[in-house]
Amino acid sequence: MITRTAISGPANGAALILFLMTTVSGCFYVGRDDFDDVVVKPPDSWDTRDCITVILGAAVSNYADNIHNPGIRIVAIPFYPSVVAAIERREHLLGPLQYQPFTYEHTDRRFRQRLDSMLAIEAGVYLDWRTEKFVDVRGNYLRSPTQLDFLLFYLSMANEQIGPWNTAEPDISDLENRIFLINGAGDTLHPKYIAGRRNDRLVGEETLHIAFILRNGDSHFLAGSHEMKLEIDGFTEPVVFTFPLSRMR
Repeated sequence: MITRTAISGPANGAALILFLMTTVSGCFYVGRDDFDDVVVKPPDSWDTRDCITVILGAAVSNYADNIHNPGIRIVAIPFYPSVVAAIERREHLLGPLQYQPFTYEHTDRRFRQRLDSMLAIEAGVYLDWRTEKFVDVRGNYLRSPTQLDFLLFYLSMANEQIGPWNTAEPDISDLENRIFLINGAGDTLHPKYIAGRRNDRLVGEETLHIAFILRNGDSHFLAGSHEMKLEIDGFTEPVVFTFPLSRMR
């Protein structure tokens, strides 16, 4: 069972990536591996740049759109298994730098235990450390998005608008009814729950965790799809993010 407490851990790591996402320039990738190059390597071999590459490779934002919803800044990070691994790996590598005196308590064994726990909670998979491949709950190596039973998103929503009350502070009291996934066939799926909302109106920044249940018996919401879309309604224009399923690994 997914709980609010269970998914609260990566928020700090994802928030750091959110900062990097808005400040890292295009030259970050010059001469370096991209998402597809990194995810084929074992997570315990990733350096901090690899971790950022994985998370930025999965994340999307509307920061380049200053026309449709001016002042509304949204970033969505899907917690694919590789993204969970990247967040945990980055936290592991930076561990010694966060504590003084310099003591390295985050051993490789602790990293593996922590990653195993977070993968199970946040992605419903585990890592076979012998083969260093992700495995689904049925014991099969992860090869398809339809093997994931649920999907979590980390969503940051910031309001930088100045104007009348009804436009400057959008109502977000019923986000559960205005956020949904869309599959390749055009079907929609509302979240199981949204955790972390603090206000009924978007008066500053909100950081949310959103859970979607993808499997219903033998049917899977993403079967036959090559991409999925996350739509958020309630602003001047709907905010729609597109995620290629080739990166859902």
